[in-house]
Amino acid sequence: MASTIDPESAKSLIKEYQQQNSAPGGPAIKTHEGHHLNGFFLDRQSLESILSNPNTVGVSLHLAKHPDSKGSPDNHFTVLYAGAEPNTEPNATTQYVNTGAIFDNSPPCPPFCSKLT
Repeated sequence: MASTIDPESAKSLIKEYQQQNSAPGGPAIKTHEGHHLNGFFLDRQSLESILSNPNTVGVSLHLAKHPDSKGSPDNHFTVLYAGAEPNTEPNATTQYVNTGAIFDNSPPCPPFCSKLT
């Protein structure tokens, strides 16, 4: 499961990703607005909606093509997320199943960025 990371290590890893993402010949993953994608902002209301289900044990994030770029070769992506519950099906091929609403339209960073302390 997830673990915490110290702020300096987090900043270092974020910086390395940003340098590789914006480097010539790099992957150039971009926001729909054409900025180099650094992350997404997940709002409290959607997270509380997901976590209000007592069977939810976590949140499943999925990278997806941005709907405004569907069919385009541009590297414009978004994130979709939903609550996850343990998969109780016999011989399940996945450990979790999504529950309830699937959220999209998470604002990208930039410009919706937080600053790590």
